[in-house]
Amino acid sequence: MAIYKGIEIDNGLAGVIRYMAGVEDYREGLGKLQSSWDILTLLGQLTGAATEMSGTREGFERLTGELLNHLGKETQRKALADLRAKTQVSIDILVRNLFERTADIGFLAADDDIREHLLGGAIDRSTLEQRFHEYVEKYSVYADIVLFSNDGRISARLSPYPCASSEHSLIEESRLTGAAYVEYFGPADFLPPGNHLIYAYRVTSAHGETLGVLALVFRLADEMAGIFAKLANGNDPTLLVTVDEKGVVVATASAIQLPIGTHLDPHLLHSSGEIVRLAGRDYLATVCPAHSYQGYPGPGWLGLGLVPLEFAFEPQDRSLLGHIHSDILDTVSNHSALFSDELRQIPDRAENIQEELNRSVWNGSVRQIDVGQSNASFAKTLLWEISNTGRKTQAVFEHSIGNLHQTVVATLLQNGVSLAAFAIDVMDRNLYERANDCRWWGLNPTFRHTLASEYIDESASRQCSEILAYINGLYTVYDNLILFNAHGQVIGVSNPNTTQLVGARLSEEWVGRCLTISSSQGYVVSKFQPTALYGGQATYIYGAAVFEPNGHKVVGGIAIVFDSTPQFTTMLNDTLPKDEDGKPLDGAFALFAQNDGKILASTDPAYPTGQFFPITDDQKTLVRGGRRSAIIELDGSYFAVGAAMSAGYREYKTSDGYVDDVLAITALPLGKVAERGSNGSNGSKRKTITTGESQARRVGTGQDIVEVATFFIGNEWLGLPVSEVVEAISMDALTPVFGGSNDLVAGVKSYRGNLISVLHLQRILFPGSPISDSARQIVVIRTRNKACIGLLVDELGEIPEIAREEIQSVSHVASRGDSLTIGIVSNLRRTGDRHDILSILSADRFCLRIGCQCPPPEDVALLEVQHGNESWRPS
Repeated sequence: MAIYKGIEIDNGLAGVIRYMAGVEDYREGLGKLQSSWDILTLLGQLTGAATEMSGTREGFERLTGELLNHLGKETQRKALADLRAKTQVSIDILVRNLFERTADIGFLAADDDIREHLLGGAIDRSTLEQRFHEYVEKYSVYADIVLFSNDGRISARLSPYPCASSEHSLIEESRLTGAAYVEYFGPADFLPPGNHLIYAYRVTSAHGETLGVLALVFRLADEMAGIFAKLANGNDPTLLVTVDEKGVVVATASAIQLPIGTHLDPHLLHSSGEIVRLAGRDYLATVCPAHSYQGYPGPGWLGLGLVPLEFAFEPQDRSLLGHIHSDILDTVSNHSALFSDELRQIPDRAENIQEELNRSVWNGSVRQIDVGQSNASFAKTLLWEISNTGRKTQAVFEHSIGNLHQTVVATLLQNGVSLAAFAIDVMDRNLYERANDCRWWGLNPTFRHTLASEYIDESASRQCSEILAYINGLYTVYDNLILFNAHGQVIGVSNPNTTQLVGARLSEEWVGRCLTISSSQGYVVSKFQPTALYGGQATYIYGAAVFEPNGHKVVGGIAIVFDSTPQFTTMLNDTLPKDEDGKPLDGAFALFAQNDGKILASTDPAYPTGQFFPITDDQKTLVRGGRRSAIIELDGSYFAVGAAMSAGYREYKTSDGYVDDVLAITALPLGKVAERGSNGSNGSKRKTITTGESQARRVGTGQDIVEVATFFIGNEWLGLPVSEVVEAISMDALTPVFGGSNDLVAGVKSYRGNLISVLHLQRILFPGSPISDSARQIVVIRTRNKACIGLLVDELGEIPEIAREEIQSVSHVASRGDSLTIGIVSNLRRTGDRHDILSILSADRFCLRIGCQCPPPEDVALLEVQHGNESWRPS
């Protein structure tokens, strides 16, 4: 443990707690109250009026340290969770993108036109380079495409960079590799200065002879700029960086703060929430390795997230919680599963301390009557100021714990939104590739020549099916690839289980739209709905027109049947929050849905594809790229729900004319609705003395004053003359009386060496009423001037001074000696009071009512009440 400004804190907070403005505010507030405690303690010792408050002061002091530690840890946990989420997404999104590149190079290296060019056929350099331009118009993630002959000469390329040949080892490695591709990052003599991410593979003849090498140059800086901007936009101070296994920066969100090529300390690569110093500035740092995607691990790079300490712990919760109903927020904020027992006990412990303090103050005020101190007025004022300070201290604890609870809930909501945004981004990027694939494959020379022929024989159909099967083997996200002619008749398929389709005519709506496409940049997408082409399940089908060779006439089309069930399920499963063992969090689920709530895919069988999820109005109206959090009730439980609307990727859904609004929804369990009130504010113990400025007060202008010790039973405000009260004591060690027939007796308690009976005051006042579980105090009263009875009450009130003429007798409505009430004081309501009528009871009448056996009185000071012209005293 470490010491921070006189408070013992966890070592993990030592270097950061001073940056937590919210925690520091509470520390300062509690520190000021601690100073008040010091002054009040001194005054109490000087007057002898507050000898019982040392335990209270020490108790609050201990809780202060525990509270600040909890606040600090939760603030740190939230900041780190947010930073880790952004960092993990930044590297995982990149790996998913690069997985597609590993398939691209294998397919493009087998392109007939590229092979024909290297064999010296009819495809000249200009024609091939135009084909490269066509390719990049669709796959805009590439900066260059370079084709080498076996001796390293450049046969064709996309960019005009002046280079005729290369001696780079990448060429030889690509010619000889046994892998499906070569992935390289670094400088290359055939590209501009700097490091480049390249995917390469050999081009072979039909007989397997190596003809040359094809290289695709990925637009890494451009891609990472887009990823970083989505994750940390606007005024977000987070710095996201991608580093290689040696700690060299390969991509950065800020070339000023951390330029590309910077060599980082190797120790930084193991950061997991530590504080690091870079260029004289302290950062909260975390490093996240990439998650493999369908067996592809990525280049071995790491995601690095940094946020300056002065901005790391800024509160950002209000926007997430502002639209959530306070009752729901109270319920989930106090749910037991979200917080440790130790944390949830802090408010109860603070209330118990305050309860003890209130009892001490109440008793101190009562004793002023007995001791007859000359400075009694000052002592009582001091006592109530002590109580007020206690309430202020307790209020700080309650407010801070409430904020802490809300911070935890806000963290869950933010996590849900981040996961939903990740899911929809993965979906957009994945389907972007599908729109590209169908258009590029529609340019396949074999397909174009075959479909342009007047007669397509079985051999030509089989050849097309073989090409489709080869493509499908590289791009495993498809259930089937279908080639059809201008009449919608199927010519070839990739899935051997669907050969019965060959020769059949497609009648689905999207086929007609596909055959009217006017350029190779166009594509169509079916609605997400069940189709016979996917075994009756719902999916998307992407289609592109196939044009005649060297012409613009549509001779057919190609359709790609997306394997939506496993693909979307994988995306959503990757989205689910994980527990400490890396397993999906119990009860959490994720889904894709249209903005009317119709489900496209889900991880929870309770929400199957085709059914409807209860989308909120706010979620339905989200704009493109919009995000929203909510707490909703589902099947008797509350869930933190994050929603993110599709934003598209590059030109897909942004500038290509395709519109399909899809929501990603993540739901994290918060607890059962039925548990409301069991732990939360609605079911918590009633607070003692609700007014924030309670103190002994004078009612009326008369000089003949009666002090009344008040307390509560439910909402009834009751009191006894102070002269009839000994003190209030706790319920500790109250022993029940077993087998007795008197339901008024709550038990017996040892008091000053004797046993006293403790009675249920509620049952005396309201015979037959159920026993209240709110009773928390025992008021010991004098009956016949002896302390022999305790009354069980809910809580203690204040001790006002009341002019005798303000007390109204009840003798006109109750028989003499029959009523426990001897007087009523009305119009006592003020801000914070729950009741404006105080009923004054008589201890001796209690004795008469229950037939107590207390000794006879020696010298009893009785309360005299005037009613009209009648003067009487209770017997």
